[in-house]
Amino acid sequence: MIEALKNWLRHKVHVGGFLWHILVFPQRFKRHGFRIFKGIWEARETKAMVAPLKTREFLKDHVSIIIQSAGRVEYLRKTIQALRKNFNYDPVKTHWLIIDDYPASYETRDYIKSLDFFEKVILNERNRGIGYSINRIFAEVKSEFVFYCQEDFEILRSVPIARMIRIIRENPHLSQLMLLGDDIKKFSGARQVSVSHRETSEMFGFWPYLASIKFFRENLPFPFYFTNVEFSFKVHRRGWLISGVYAEEQDAPYVRHIGEERKVLVVK
Repeated sequence: MIEALKNWLRHKVHVGGFLWHILVFPQRFKRHGFRIFKGIWEARETKAMVAPLKTREFLKDHVSIIIQSAGRVEYLRKTIQALRKNFNYDPVKTHWLIIDDYPASYETRDYIKSLDFFEKVILNERNRGIGYSINRIFAEVKSEFVFYCQEDFEILRSVPIARMIRIIRENPHLSQLMLLGDDIKKFSGARQVSVSHRETSEMFGFWPYLASIKFFRENLPFPFYFTNVEFSFKVHRRGWLISGVYAEEQDAPYVRHIGEERKVLVVK
């Protein structure tokens, strides 16, 4: 009975709407306590943080690889090694940025410090969460495009970034272009639009993706809590309704999730 009610809510309650916020509040409070209210003040901090993006001149055709880490070095190693091997783009136009949000993992931070190809390394002084962290690292972007990847996604084969850039330029309605992942269920609703990409009106995805800095300049900062869901609601409300998936018909996946699955009840 309870599970049936949860399923009904998932399908009937508008994500990001007034009723949705009421239903997820107990979950939020359980997870974050009174920091929920502190987040209102912290959001001002991140808004000021990303403000320079509004006027910055960006390097045309350049791509910033942003890696978001939270202390799990066993996954981070695989993620970085696979990116170094399979990110198929001009190295001169590729910039590496990383942020780690878990000060207690000395092993992770020692590993990050041992790498010499990152142009920007941010090690949060204390755990601040995904919303704060990605705002902080996105504020450092100086390129026309961003490739975002969390610490526990392994790229499986060569990713043709130049072709992905062309798709985004030819389809300015796309908020992002995700890589087809091994969890096919997540992409089952996407319809084939061109030889190389599909489109979906589901939530903005936090799977590895390419996007233009123009999109982020218009839509940052990221929300602090339930970041992926609330950011999706925010950009949909502003007219960015479609996400892209880079994949040819019956294409093999480009990426797989190697970390443990994290589930959030009600707001699946």
